[in-house]
Amino acid sequence: MLIKDILKIKGGFVYSVSENEQICKVLDNFVEKKIGSCMVNDSNGNFIGIMTEKDAIKCFKDVQKFTDIKVKDIMTKYEDIIVVSEDDNIQYAMSIMTENRIKHLPVMKESVITGVISIGDIVKAQLEHTEHVAKTYLDHIKGKTPQPNNQEF
Repeated sequence: MLIKDILKIKGGFVYSVSENEQICKVLDNFVEKKIGSCMVNDSNGNFIGIMTEKDAIKCFKDVQKFTDIKVKDIMTKYEDIIVVSEDDNIQYAMSIMTENRIKHLPVMKESVITGVISIGDIVKAQLEHTEHVAKTYLDHIKGKTPQPNNQEF
């Protein structure tokens, strides 16, 4: 299964914010939209980073006024982001996520973000695939497999 197969099911919605957005507002949107990351753009709309739940948690350590923190202060910068292609397989994405202990991967085609996949998206796709394979085998065992049509035309 390829990453583009997951994007076909979940869609290519990408939540993006300005680098100057206050993180409190972004975190409110995480809760409202039930997401865990957003892409970060500069004032010209260029992709410059990603902010995740994990980035937000790190900033609590030495902060006096949490409400004054901007996304650019805590985001993972573009040069440190790991991305995948729509044509990569999900095993590759899983290995990247596991090795780097991350839960979100931007999906890029050429230099454009076409979506974001999460570990939850991959688990869901794997589960659905496994259920389909199990049903196919079970149907075959029960003799419910479609039989070839032997009629001559």
